[in-house]
Amino acid sequence: METMIKNNKQIPELSTEHIYISDDDEKLKDVYAAVDGIIDSLQLKKRDALHMKLLFEETIGMVKAITEDFTARIWVEKYKDECWLRLLGKTDMDIDKKSDLMSVSSTGENALAIGFMGKVRDFIETGLLNYDGVMKLQQKYNGYGAGISGTYLDTSVSTGPGSFGGFMWSMDNYKDSLEGNVESQKYWDELEKSIVASVAKDVIVGVEKNQIEMAIIMETN
Repeated sequence: METMIKNNKQIPELSTEHIYISDDDEKLKDVYAAVDGIIDSLQLKKRDALHMKLLFEETIGMVKAITEDFTARIWVEKYKDECWLRLLGKTDMDIDKKSDLMSVSSTGENALAIGFMGKVRDFIETGLLNYDGVMKLQQKYNGYGAGISGTYLDTSVSTGPGSFGGFMWSMDNYKDSLEGNVESQKYWDELEKSIVASVAKDVIVGVEKNQIEMAIIMETN
C-alpha cells in the first residue's frame, strides 16, 4: 500500500495486521484485543511493549474523538531500533457537513483542542474539513496564537510534482519552532505532560484532501 509518510532509510522487518476503527463503540473491545495481539507479535521488551500500548491507546482515543464519518486503520511497522505506529484514515463528509462542523464556534475552530494530542486532532480535523483553505491552515498553524504552531510543509516540493499535493506537520519541526521563543513555555509544558510526546521520537501527520496519515515513531531497545 502506497503511503504519503515514508521511511526512506529502512525496509520494515515486520508489518503487522491492520486494525479498523470507526465510530462504533461496540467494536472497541475487539479493537483493543487486536492491539494486544499486535504488540505480542512485535516481540518487544517489556518497557517498549508498555510504551507501544500507551501509544495505541492515545491514538485510538484521538480517532474516537474525531468527528463522525471518519474511519481509520492502524498498524505497526517494526524496524531496527524503531517501531512506527501508523494510522491511515479518511472521511466521506460532504460540503454541507463540513460547513456545519466548521461553524460550531464563532471562530470556526475547535475550542476543545486541549493538550498536545487534542491539537494534533484539531490539525487533522481542520485539514480534512477545510483542505481547500490552504492559506487559512498556514496562518492558523504557523503562529503561536494558533495553539500548535509548527509548519505545514507542502511535500510536493520535496517529493516531486504530482507525487503528493498535501501538507505535513511533524513534532520535530514543531519543537524547533518553539526554541528560543519567550512565548513558548506553555507549549513546552503541554509536550512534557503528553504521553505521546514523552514516548515518541517524532510524530508526523499528513493531510491530503479527504485522507490523513499519521506516523508515531518510537525508539526501541
